[in-house]
Amino acid sequence: MEKEKDSLWVHTASVGEFNTLKPLLKRLYPHYHIVLTYFSLRAKGYLESQKGYFHELHRLPPDLPPFVKSFENRIKPRAILIMERELWPSLLLFTRAPKIWLNAYAKGGFWERWLAKSFSLIITKEEAFVERFRSYGCKRVVACGNLKFALEEPKRISLNCKESKLIVAGSTHQGEEVLIKKVYEKLKKDFTNLRLIIAPRHVKRCHEVAEIFKDYKASLKSKEEESWEVLVVDTLGELFPLYEYADVTFVGGTFARVGGHNLLEPAYFGKPVVFGPYTQKVEDLKDFLQKKGLGFQVKDEEELYKVFYKLLTEETEDRNFNFKYYGENILNCYLSHLMEMV
Repeated sequence: MEKEKDSLWVHTASVGEFNTLKPLLKRLYPHYHIVLTYFSLRAKGYLESQKGYFHELHRLPPDLPPFVKSFENRIKPRAILIMERELWPSLLLFTRAPKIWLNAYAKGGFWERWLAKSFSLIITKEEAFVERFRSYGCKRVVACGNLKFALEEPKRISLNCKESKLIVAGSTHQGEEVLIKKVYEKLKKDFTNLRLIIAPRHVKRCHEVAEIFKDYKASLKSKEEESWEVLVVDTLGELFPLYEYADVTFVGGTFARVGGHNLLEPAYFGKPVVFGPYTQKVEDLKDFLQKKGLGFQVKDEEELYKVFYKLLTEETEDRNFNFKYYGENILNCYLSHLMEMV
Protein backbone atom coordinates (compact mmCIF):
# COMPACT_ATOMS: atom_id res chain seq x y z
CA MET A 1 0.00 0.00 0.00
CA GLU A 2 1.30 3.45 -0.93
CA LYS A 3 2.45 5.53 2.01
CA GLU A 4 0.18 8.51 2.71
CA LYS A 5 1.57 11.92 1.84
CA ASP A 6 2.68 14.27 4.59
CA SER A 7 0.31 17.19 5.11
CA LEU A 8 1.09 20.86 4.67
CA TRP A 9 -1.19 23.49 6.19
CA VAL A 10 -1.19 26.49 3.85
CA HIS A 11 -3.01 29.64 4.91
CA THR A 12 -3.92 32.64 2.77
CA ALA A 13 -6.17 35.63 3.29
CA SER A 14 -8.21 35.70 0.10
CA VAL A 15 -8.27 35.31 -3.69
CA GLY A 16 -5.38 37.64 -4.56
CA GLU A 17 -2.93 35.96 -2.21
CA PHE A 18 -4.10 32.52 -3.33
CA ASN A 19 -3.49 33.39 -7.00
CA THR A 20 0.03 34.49 -6.10
CA LEU A 21 0.55 31.12 -4.41
CA LYS A 22 -0.81 28.99 -7.26
CA PRO A 23 2.51 28.23 -9.05
CA LEU A 24 4.05 27.16 -5.74
CA LEU A 25 1.02 25.05 -4.77
CA LYS A 26 1.08 23.38 -8.18
CA ARG A 27 4.65 22.20 -7.54
CA LEU A 28 3.86 21.03 -3.99
CA TYR A 29 0.53 19.35 -4.80
CA PRO A 30 1.90 16.03 -6.17
CA HIS A 31 4.16 15.50 -3.15
CA TYR A 32 2.11 16.67 -0.16
CA HIS A 33 -1.46 16.59 1.07
CA ILE A 34 -2.26 20.30 0.89
CA VAL A 35 -4.77 21.60 3.43
CA LEU A 36 -5.66 25.17 2.42
CA THR A 37 -7.31 27.59 4.82
CA TYR A 38 -8.54 31.08 4.01
CA PHE A 39 -9.90 34.06 5.95
CA SER A 40 -12.20 36.03 3.64
CA LEU A 41 -15.69 34.55 3.26
CA ARG A 42 -15.93 36.14 -0.19
CA ALA A 43 -13.10 33.88 -1.39
CA LYS A 44 -14.95 30.62 -0.73
CA GLY A 45 -16.75 30.24 -4.08
CA TYR A 46 -13.65 30.99 -6.14
CA LEU A 47 -11.39 28.74 -4.09
CA GLU A 48 -13.83 25.84 -4.34
CA SER A 49 -13.44 26.01 -8.13
CA GLN A 50 -9.65 25.75 -8.01
CA LYS A 51 -9.03 22.01 -8.15
CA GLY A 52 -5.52 20.66 -8.47
CA TYR A 53 -3.90 23.09 -6.04
CA PHE A 54 -5.03 21.63 -2.72
CA HIS A 55 -6.67 18.50 -1.34
CA GLU A 56 -8.74 20.06 1.44
CA LEU A 57 -10.26 23.51 1.79
CA HIS A 58 -11.39 25.01 5.12
CA ARG A 59 -12.13 28.39 6.62
CA LEU A 60 -9.45 29.37 9.13
CA PRO A 61 -10.51 28.20 12.61
CA PRO A 62 -11.27 30.95 15.16
CA ASP A 63 -7.95 32.30 16.38
CA LEU A 64 -8.16 30.86 19.88
CA PRO A 65 -5.84 28.16 21.27
CA PRO A 66 -8.39 25.29 21.52
CA PHE A 67 -9.54 25.73 17.92
CA VAL A 68 -6.14 26.00 16.24
CA LYS A 69 -4.77 23.14 18.36
CA SER A 70 -7.70 20.91 17.46
CA PHE A 71 -7.34 21.66 13.75
CA GLU A 72 -3.60 20.97 13.84
CA ASN A 73 -4.13 17.70 15.74
CA ARG A 74 -6.59 16.55 13.07
CA ILE A 75 -4.49 17.28 9.97
CA LYS A 76 -1.03 16.73 11.56
CA PRO A 77 0.88 19.08 9.21
CA ARG A 78 4.58 18.71 8.60
CA ALA A 79 4.74 22.52 8.41
CA ILE A 80 2.42 25.55 8.38
CA LEU A 81 2.92 27.97 5.47
CA ILE A 82 1.60 31.50 6.01
CA MET A 83 1.13 33.84 3.06
CA GLU A 84 2.06 37.53 3.41
CA ARG A 85 0.43 39.36 6.38
CA GLU A 86 -1.76 36.66 7.96
CA LEU A 87 -0.17 36.99 11.41
CA TRP A 88 -2.73 35.38 13.73
CA PRO A 89 -1.34 35.14 17.30
CA SER A 90 -2.92 31.82 18.35
CA LEU A 91 -2.13 30.20 15.00
CA LEU A 92 1.51 31.16 15.38
CA LEU A 93 1.99 30.68 19.12
CA PHE A 94 -0.11 27.62 19.96
CA THR A 95 0.66 25.26 17.08
CA ARG A 96 3.62 22.88 17.19
CA ALA A 97 4.54 22.44 13.51
CA PRO A 98 7.30 24.64 12.06
CA LYS A 99 5.94 27.90 10.63
CA ILE A 100 7.15 29.32 7.30
CA TRP A 101 6.32 32.88 6.23
CA LEU A 102 5.99 33.28 2.44
CA ASN A 103 6.39 36.50 0.42
CA ALA A 104 7.07 38.30 3.67
CA TYR A 105 7.69 42.00 4.06
CA ALA A 106 8.39 44.03 7.17
CA LYS A 107 6.26 47.02 8.13
CA GLY A 108 7.41 47.36 11.74
CA GLY A 109 5.33 47.52 14.89
CA PHE A 110 5.11 45.56 18.11
CA TRP A 111 2.95 42.68 16.82
CA GLU A 112 5.20 42.07 13.84
CA ARG A 113 8.36 42.10 15.96
CA TRP A 114 6.84 39.67 18.45
CA LEU A 115 5.13 37.23 16.09
CA ALA A 116 7.91 37.14 13.48
CA LYS A 117 10.06 35.19 15.94
CA SER A 118 7.52 32.33 15.78
CA PHE A 119 8.65 31.45 12.26
CA SER A 120 11.26 28.78 11.62
CA LEU A 121 11.85 30.26 8.15
CA ILE A 122 10.98 33.63 6.61
CA ILE A 123 11.20 34.03 2.82
CA THR A 124 11.03 37.71 1.93
CA LYS A 125 10.29 39.74 -1.17
CA GLU A 126 13.44 41.87 -0.95
CA GLU A 127 16.95 41.77 0.46
CA ALA A 128 16.17 44.99 2.38
CA PHE A 129 13.76 43.09 4.63
CA VAL A 130 16.30 40.45 5.65
CA GLU A 131 18.23 42.65 8.09
CA ARG A 132 15.06 44.09 9.56
CA PHE A 133 13.69 40.66 10.38
CA ARG A 134 17.05 39.60 11.78
CA SER A 135 17.02 42.68 14.02
CA TYR A 136 13.81 41.27 15.55
CA GLY A 137 15.69 38.11 16.52
CA CYS A 138 14.58 35.97 13.57
CA LYS A 139 17.36 33.54 12.76
CA ARG A 140 16.52 32.03 9.38
CA VAL A 141 15.59 34.71 6.84
CA VAL A 142 16.23 34.59 3.08
CA ALA A 143 15.29 36.86 0.18
CA CYS A 144 13.94 35.09 -2.92
CA GLY A 145 11.96 37.91 -4.55
CA ASN A 146 8.29 38.73 -4.97
CA LEU A 147 6.29 35.55 -5.55
CA LYS A 148 3.89 37.60 -7.70
CA PHE A 149 6.48 37.43 -10.48
CA ALA A 150 6.32 33.62 -10.60
CA LEU A 151 3.26 33.51 -12.83
CA GLU A 152 1.63 30.25 -13.80
CA GLU A 153 1.92 29.84 -17.57
CA PRO A 154 -1.54 30.05 -19.15
CA LYS A 155 -2.96 27.53 -21.56
CA ARG A 156 -2.24 28.74 -25.10
CA ILE A 157 -5.18 29.71 -27.30
CA SER A 158 -5.20 30.12 -31.07
CA LEU A 159 -5.76 33.48 -32.73
CA ASN A 160 -5.85 34.49 -36.37
CA CYS A 161 -3.84 37.72 -36.55
CA LYS A 162 -1.00 36.98 -38.97
CA GLU A 163 0.70 39.86 -40.77
CA SER A 164 -0.96 42.39 -38.47
CA LYS A 165 0.26 44.84 -35.89
CA LEU A 166 -1.72 44.15 -32.73
CA ILE A 167 -2.60 46.20 -29.65
CA VAL A 168 -4.09 44.33 -26.69
CA ALA A 169 -5.85 46.54 -24.14
CA GLY A 170 -6.79 44.62 -21.00
CA SER A 171 -9.01 45.24 -17.97
CA THR A 172 -10.39 48.53 -19.30
CA HIS A 173 -12.97 50.65 -17.52
CA GLN A 174 -15.64 53.05 -18.73
CA GLY A 175 -13.99 56.03 -20.39
CA GLU A 176 -10.78 54.18 -21.21
CA GLU A 177 -12.30 52.49 -24.27
CA VAL A 178 -13.17 55.90 -25.77
CA LEU A 179 -9.59 57.02 -25.17
CA ILE A 180 -8.23 53.85 -26.80
CA LYS A 181 -10.54 54.37 -29.76
CA LYS A 182 -9.24 57.91 -30.38
CA VAL A 183 -5.65 56.71 -30.29
CA TYR A 184 -6.47 53.70 -32.46
CA GLU A 185 -8.03 55.98 -35.10
CA LYS A 186 -4.82 58.01 -35.30
CA LEU A 187 -2.61 54.94 -35.44
CA LYS A 188 -4.65 53.40 -38.25
CA LYS A 189 -3.37 56.20 -40.50
CA ASP A 190 0.19 55.08 -39.73
CA PHE A 191 -0.36 51.31 -39.69
CA THR A 192 -2.99 50.09 -42.14
CA ASN A 193 -2.69 46.52 -40.88
CA LEU A 194 -3.31 47.50 -37.24
CA ARG A 195 -5.73 45.45 -35.15
CA LEU A 196 -7.03 45.85 -31.61
CA ILE A 197 -8.11 43.39 -28.93
CA ILE A 198 -9.89 45.01 -26.02
CA ALA A 199 -11.01 43.24 -22.84
CA PRO A 200 -13.27 45.23 -20.50
CA ARG A 201 -12.63 44.59 -16.82
CA HIS A 202 -16.29 43.62 -16.40
CA VAL A 203 -17.52 41.21 -19.06
CA LYS A 204 -21.09 42.51 -18.77
CA ARG A 205 -19.86 45.67 -20.54
CA CYS A 206 -18.73 43.82 -23.67
CA HIS A 207 -21.72 44.88 -25.82
CA GLU A 208 -21.28 48.49 -24.68
CA VAL A 209 -17.63 48.33 -25.70
CA ALA A 210 -18.46 46.70 -29.04
CA GLU A 211 -20.85 49.59 -29.71
CA ILE A 212 -18.03 52.10 -29.14
CA PHE A 213 -16.06 50.40 -31.95
CA LYS A 214 -19.02 49.90 -34.30
CA ASP A 215 -17.29 52.01 -37.00
CA TYR A 216 -14.73 49.22 -37.30
CA LYS A 217 -15.19 45.55 -38.01
CA ALA A 218 -15.81 44.66 -34.36
CA SER A 219 -16.52 41.13 -33.18
CA LEU A 220 -16.96 39.35 -29.87
CA LYS A 221 -14.34 36.74 -28.96
CA SER A 222 -17.02 34.14 -28.23
CA LYS A 223 -18.20 34.25 -31.86
CA GLU A 224 -14.79 32.99 -33.02
CA GLU A 225 -15.00 34.84 -36.33
CA GLU A 226 -11.95 34.66 -38.55
CA SER A 227 -12.14 38.20 -39.91
CA TRP A 228 -12.14 41.09 -37.45
CA GLU A 229 -10.48 44.43 -36.93
CA VAL A 230 -11.43 45.01 -33.29
CA LEU A 231 -11.98 41.99 -31.07
CA VAL A 232 -13.91 42.50 -27.82
CA VAL A 233 -13.15 39.82 -25.25
CA ASP A 234 -16.42 38.61 -23.74
CA THR A 235 -15.01 35.36 -22.33
CA LEU A 236 -13.43 34.67 -18.95
CA GLY A 237 -9.83 33.62 -18.41
CA GLU A 238 -8.57 34.37 -21.93
CA LEU A 239 -6.97 37.80 -21.56
CA PHE A 240 -3.67 36.50 -20.17
CA PRO A 241 -2.91 34.11 -23.08
CA LEU A 242 -4.04 36.73 -25.63
CA TYR A 243 -1.24 39.05 -24.53
CA GLU A 244 1.19 36.65 -26.20
CA TYR A 245 0.06 37.87 -29.64
CA ALA A 246 0.45 41.59 -28.90
CA ASP A 247 3.01 43.99 -30.30
CA VAL A 248 2.13 46.47 -27.57
CA THR A 249 -0.27 46.32 -24.60
CA PHE A 250 -2.28 48.66 -22.42
CA VAL A 251 -3.50 47.83 -18.92
CA GLY A 252 -6.67 49.53 -17.75
CA GLY A 253 -7.74 51.06 -14.48
CA THR A 254 -4.83 53.47 -14.91
CA PHE A 255 -6.76 56.28 -16.61
CA ALA A 256 -10.03 55.56 -14.81
CA ARG A 257 -8.47 56.33 -11.41
CA VAL A 258 -9.04 52.78 -10.22
CA GLY A 259 -5.34 52.38 -9.47
CA GLY A 260 -4.38 49.79 -12.06
CA HIS A 261 -4.73 46.07 -12.70
CA ASN A 262 -2.30 43.23 -13.46
CA LEU A 263 0.75 44.70 -15.20
CA LEU A 264 2.68 41.44 -15.07
CA GLU A 265 0.65 39.28 -17.44
CA PRO A 266 1.69 41.08 -20.65
CA ALA A 267 5.25 41.40 -19.32
CA TYR A 268 5.35 37.61 -18.86
CA PHE A 269 5.52 37.33 -22.66
CA GLY A 270 8.07 40.14 -22.93
CA LYS A 271 5.50 42.60 -24.27
CA PRO A 272 5.80 46.34 -23.57
CA VAL A 273 3.18 47.46 -21.03
CA VAL A 274 1.68 50.94 -21.30
CA PHE A 275 -0.40 52.42 -18.47
CA GLY A 276 -1.88 55.73 -17.42
CA PRO A 277 -1.09 58.02 -14.48
CA TYR A 278 -3.13 56.22 -11.79
CA THR A 279 -1.10 53.23 -10.62
CA GLN A 280 -1.40 53.42 -6.82
CA LYS A 281 -2.50 49.77 -6.52
CA VAL A 282 0.39 48.46 -8.59
CA GLU A 283 3.16 50.92 -7.75
CA ASP A 284 5.80 48.28 -6.96
CA LEU A 285 5.05 46.39 -10.18
CA LYS A 286 5.12 49.62 -12.20
CA ASP A 287 8.55 50.56 -10.81
CA PHE A 288 9.92 47.09 -11.55
CA LEU A 289 8.72 47.06 -15.17
CA GLN A 290 10.03 50.57 -15.82
CA LYS A 291 13.48 49.56 -14.55
CA LYS A 292 13.46 46.53 -16.84
CA GLY A 293 12.45 48.54 -19.90
CA LEU A 294 9.02 46.92 -20.20
CA GLY A 295 6.85 49.56 -18.51
CA PHE A 296 5.80 52.90 -20.03
CA GLN A 297 3.68 55.43 -18.14
CA VAL A 298 1.74 58.10 -20.03
CA LYS A 299 -0.31 61.03 -18.78
CA ASP A 300 -2.81 61.70 -21.57
CA GLU A 301 -4.10 60.79 -25.04
CA GLU A 302 -1.25 62.51 -26.89
CA GLU A 303 1.43 60.67 -24.92
CA LEU A 304 -0.43 57.39 -25.35
CA TYR A 305 -0.39 57.84 -29.14
CA LYS A 306 3.31 58.74 -29.21
CA VAL A 307 4.36 55.79 -27.02
CA PHE A 308 2.22 53.32 -28.97
CA TYR A 309 3.68 54.63 -32.25
CA LYS A 310 7.24 54.31 -30.97
CA LEU A 311 6.71 50.80 -29.62
CA LEU A 312 5.00 49.62 -32.81
CA THR A 313 7.94 50.76 -34.93
CA GLU A 314 10.99 49.84 -32.83
CA GLU A 315 12.83 46.52 -32.85
CA THR A 316 11.57 44.10 -30.19
CA GLU A 317 15.09 42.80 -29.62
CA ASP A 318 15.77 45.95 -27.60
CA ARG A 319 13.55 44.53 -24.84
CA ASN A 320 15.58 41.51 -23.83
CA PHE A 321 14.47 40.96 -20.23
CA ASN A 322 13.28 37.36 -19.85
CA PHE A 323 10.35 37.58 -17.45
CA LYS A 324 9.60 33.84 -17.54
CA TYR A 325 13.17 32.99 -16.56
CA TYR A 326 13.14 35.61 -13.81
CA GLY A 327 9.91 34.26 -12.34
CA GLU A 328 11.07 30.65 -12.57
CA ASN A 329 14.21 31.52 -10.61
CA ILE A 330 12.11 33.08 -7.85
CA LEU A 331 9.86 30.03 -7.69
CA ASN A 332 12.82 27.65 -7.56
CA CYS A 333 14.35 29.70 -4.75
CA TYR A 334 11.17 29.35 -2.68
CA LEU A 335 10.99 25.63 -3.39
CA SER A 336 14.61 24.92 -2.52
CA HIS A 337 14.31 26.59 0.88
CA LEU A 338 10.95 24.95 1.56
CA MET A 339 12.31 21.51 0.74
CA GLU A 340 15.05 21.97 3.32
CA MET A 341 12.36 22.52 5.96
CA VAL A 342 9.72 19.96 4.97
